[in-house]
Amino acid sequence: MHRAPRFEIVLSLIAAVLSVPHASWSQVDAAVIPKLLGDQLSHPADLDDAKSKKLLDVISNAATKSLDQNNKDWNASSPKWQVVYDRVHADLESEMPTIREELESQTHKLQKDGEAEIAAHLSQSDVDAILAFYGTPEGQRYQEFAPKADRILTLGMRNLASLGTPGSGQQAAAQATREQSTQYIKMLMLSHTYLSIVAASQAQEDPTGYAGVVGFGIGVAVRDNPQELEALDKKYAADLTSFEAFTKTDAAQHLWMATGQTMLRMAKDNSLTSIFTTAVQRHESDWKALYLAQAKP
Repeated sequence: MHRAPRFEIVLSLIAAVLSVPHASWSQVDAAVIPKLLGDQLSHPADLDDAKSKKLLDVISNAATKSLDQNNKDWNASSPKWQVVYDRVHADLESEMPTIREELESQTHKLQKDGEAEIAAHLSQSDVDAILAFYGTPEGQRYQEFAPKADRILTLGMRNLASLGTPGSGQQAAAQATREQSTQYIKMLMLSHTYLSIVAASQAQEDPTGYAGVVGFGIGVAVRDNPQELEALDKKYAADLTSFEAFTKTDAAQHLWMATGQTMLRMAKDNSLTSIFTTAVQRHESDWKALYLAQAKP
């Protein structure tokens, strides 16, 4: 039985693989990549106060649990959990300004490196063909559609940890017909994320298994977001044929391949997670001592 992938792994899908340069192609200006991909790799996430607080809570919970990872009774219901958790939370809260600064800096660097890598794998004729399509009414609608499909798919991938757990989204999705579910899946398979990961995974014989992650993500997205998918279907159902035709052009296939390769390579980059682990390691011995003291009779 396969366990749902952890969110940290899914997050790392925002970037690319073992690049195999095409020496006969001319490198294009990396500044054009945001125009080709929209929001997929263009804008580093802004870690505002609300997101920072949520991140702090998640890290604090994980760090507290890691003090006795294999003890099933060591969790928030344990009578001694709160004392240790409060200390962990306070220490990590003092680290958050540094964590935020380093995250923003590193994310920006990864974004720029990713755009440069993608550009290195495209020809100017690829760029011209894609921008020409984007200039048509169908292309303008695809530019509206793709970020929306990507956002819904990303929500599904984030919720992979709850795969198989009944919830309000799952109950609502149960009301969708098989035909509707098939249509929703078809739409999500036209998202940049799906096309990119699948193209790169097939070329590399899927060494990381991320194509499967995205496949699971589609299933969860359909389960949890039926209303949003229904709205998307109503607005763009008549355009799906032209969207699909574009995604199968040589220029688009080159873009998906280059983007997917970059995303898979960046999935192996641990520079973001190391920011958290470094902060945790500065306090871990003190937390362990406090935990052991709490555990004594």
